[in-house]
Amino acid sequence: MPSKRKLSALNADEPNHHDLLSKRIRTSPPNTAYARPPTYDIISTLSDELLVRIFSFLSETTLLSTAPVSRRFHRLAADSQLWRAHYYTRFVLPRALRIPGFRLGAGAASGWSAASGPKLQYSSRRAVWADGGWGRRGGLVDVQDDSRARQAESIDWKKQYKLRHNWARGKCAVDEVSVRDASEGATDQKRTLVKVVAGIAVTVDSASGLRAWDLRTRQPVAQADLRQDASGENGAPSSLAVDEQGHSDNLVDVAVGFTDGGFGIWRLDIEHEQFTRRYRHAKSTNGELVTIAYGYPYIMTATNAGIILLYTFNGPPPQFLDDGLDEISDPNEAQQADRSNLEGSENKLQAPYLLTSLTSHTTRQPLALSIRRMATSTSASIAYTFSGIAGWCIGVQDIHIQHLKSGADTLSSRLAYTLPINTGGSRMPDSSTSSSGSPHPPPLGDSQPCLTTLCYSHPYLLATLPDNTLILHLCTSTASSLSLSPGIRLWGHTSGISDAEITPRGKAVSISTRGDEIRVWELEGRLGGSSIEVRPRQPADDADGYDRDALGGGNSNEPQTPRLDLPEWEDRRNWVGFDDEMVIVLKEARDGRESLVVYDFT
Repeated sequence: MPSKRKLSALNADEPNHHDLLSKRIRTSPPNTAYARPPTYDIISTLSDELLVRIFSFLSETTLLSTAPVSRRFHRLAADSQLWRAHYYTRFVLPRALRIPGFRLGAGAASGWSAASGPKLQYSSRRAVWADGGWGRRGGLVDVQDDSRARQAESIDWKKQYKLRHNWARGKCAVDEVSVRDASEGATDQKRTLVKVVAGIAVTVDSASGLRAWDLRTRQPVAQADLRQDASGENGAPSSLAVDEQGHSDNLVDVAVGFTDGGFGIWRLDIEHEQFTRRYRHAKSTNGELVTIAYGYPYIMTATNAGIILLYTFNGPPPQFLDDGLDEISDPNEAQQADRSNLEGSENKLQAPYLLTSLTSHTTRQPLALSIRRMATSTSASIAYTFSGIAGWCIGVQDIHIQHLKSGADTLSSRLAYTLPINTGGSRMPDSSTSSSGSPHPPPLGDSQPCLTTLCYSHPYLLATLPDNTLILHLCTSTASSLSLSPGIRLWGHTSGISDAEITPRGKAVSISTRGDEIRVWELEGRLGGSSIEVRPRQPADDADGYDRDALGGGNSNEPQTPRLDLPEWEDRRNWVGFDDEMVIVLKEARDGRESLVVYDFT
């Protein structure tokens, strides 16, 4: 094989050297038509509609990078219809594809086979989306409802996309609101009770009474003194519930249970910033109310003695009154309740009618009550714990209330329970008989079971265990049966869990007793739950306007949560609640101070 000829520096002066290089290097003449910039502005001649149409083909990242080009681009890149399509693709479509049979059904309807996949596309005419009501206070939007349709058109979809994006990444801002000072806390005073609904936090305690806080401004908007509602004697608040399904934009009904066995119902008028008492039930000898559930016209209470009562504010038909079946409770209690509700007002409620009562001698805390309204019926559910031979079990009793045209309600009950849950702890002694041989068991709550908390929001049943895990059960309810699926263990916490909350959409938030460990769970349609740890935004993240984690410049060895000093670590986190935009945590200091820690994802 002949050796290749190499050009040396001595041959560079030869006359045919440049001709040889021109033969070896083939170049094309520059195209001056494309190299020369246009003499006039092409973008300015395009209308806003055409630019929005061009922007619709860009990804989220490219769209955000285009916004700083000019003021016009910044305004058009924030168009709500652009982000509505991205919102649908990222958050709505994956949730819809998890619906059993949705993928195959959509493909068959469009003439596609299962192998080729479904033909699912975004349409701007969609008014009912499978997003669980995100982005709209009134839930799903009906195309035939003009007011709801106008509400959907006024939604800032870029803001909603950013909100869901922050939830998915656990990014939020943190603020703290004091609800009780150390001077107000007594040693025998119960902790503050909190509920969150529609951007409002409702708190109740013995010192300050019933209060409502606007979570956006972090300021109280209304207050009611509970000591004015009973002559002389008044028990301390022991349970709190809100009517989540019945609230409107400006009206929220709140139910409060007391240690003396009584309860009351107040209506919060957000527009006029005031509470109005609707009903006050007299104290009872049944014991302290440990939990309460309210969904007009039904209210359900549970005492520490294991007595569960279900009331309705819709009185019985006249034929039942003639038969003498109108007894709601003790006659003296009923007369006292009527005297305390004599004011003639449309907000006042009449004394309730007792539908049914249940008594249990084997159940223990935690206990969860819920009332779920449907089109033609209502379900009042009781989730409870009881001890078995192999461990602790969770039971659910569903009281189905059927509404008749005559005005009466017919009741039917269904029962389901789980297999024993072995947490590794010692089993509690059997409480069917006491040490003296008496058949009377100790009252509910005298000894703690192996389950820490219990939350039931149909169809999800979520319990926290002392081994830093959670267990999830799915409840299947039909017209004739009720069943619970095997439990799914959820791992992720590194310390003891103090509380957890779950919604009917399958979104849950859990919090550790010590420290700032909060986890957000997306449990809908997944065999194993996935969680994201909430990481509050640090001041260093806002120093230059960039998110270090988003740009990939953060140190993976750094802790994800801020370091806490010893006094902060000793504070207890007792309760957690959340809505679409915020997570609220009740923090209790060693000296008795209580505050609401607001994790804002907006």
